[in-house]
Amino acid sequence: MKFQSLPNYGAVHATTFAIVRMKTIEAFRKRGVVVHRKDATTLAAGSGPHFPLENLFARCSGASRSAWDSIIDGHVDVMIEVMREADPTFITSLPDDEFHSRLRERIVPPSALEAMAEYDYSVPLLDAPDAPRRVLNLSSPNRALTLADRHLVGRDMNAAWAAGRRNTAALKFEDGRILSRNSIDIEVLSGDSIYLASKVADMTTLISTHLGECLYGVLFVVPNAYEFIFHRPRNADVALAAAAELADLADMFTRDTPSPLSRSVFFWRDGEYCDVSHGPTGIFASTLTELRARAA
Repeated sequence: MKFQSLPNYGAVHATTFAIVRMKTIEAFRKRGVVVHRKDATTLAAGSGPHFPLENLFARCSGASRSAWDSIIDGHVDVMIEVMREADPTFITSLPDDEFHSRLRERIVPPSALEAMAEYDYSVPLLDAPDAPRRVLNLSSPNRALTLADRHLVGRDMNAAWAAGRRNTAALKFEDGRILSRNSIDIEVLSGDSIYLASKVADMTTLISTHLGECLYGVLFVVPNAYEFIFHRPRNADVALAAAAELADLADMFTRDTPSPLSRSVFFWRDGEYCDVSHGPTGIFASTLTELRARAA
């Protein structure tokens, strides 16, 4: 018997792959889905979807044998979820209550939507080139699906956006810290949810729930999905320096992250956003003028 087509995971024996594959087939069977071996690293459900196993093999090979069942069960749950959602009628047939409960408002880089022209409903966070775009995700414990236009046919879009915003607002940051850079305080809020940075789409609620007083607005970056990094302007010269520090942090924090978002520096005040990556503009410029006048 040859196992030359198997991925190379070092010292892991071919028997390990056979055991993991057998356990995976059984886990599918317990959930009412019959799958068969397509090849050494792939299972298939009839002539339908295929389920690659390379990632599962890798995870099991790095864990103790006692952890395999849990790893396999979680993997199979995700695969079945993916298979169900691949049915064109799955999302459109969800009752409104369940649909709304699973919605999350999310901001994504424009490049995330370029592969398919199916996101006409999405809207930019602000009127600026390459601005992040607001979309709706259908969330589940193991997966987040960005909804396309076809998934929203027949839905009340105002109700959908409101539900997504409400559900994202309810998520909590798990960590908060202050970075002192060149005597400038930069605050960082972060956590494990991919929706945390998306809270900036509803800045009024973000401020009232998490930040507290921001009398002169918020200068911020969202380099990835998990972090919101900001400065509270109180002095014009310090705010300008903070914008430069935030640009450096955005560049640093977008590297080596699974969910890069934006390298731009933004400012928000009184319901208005602007991109200040290339210098003061819009409401940020007028806020700096106000701060200088108060200091005079």
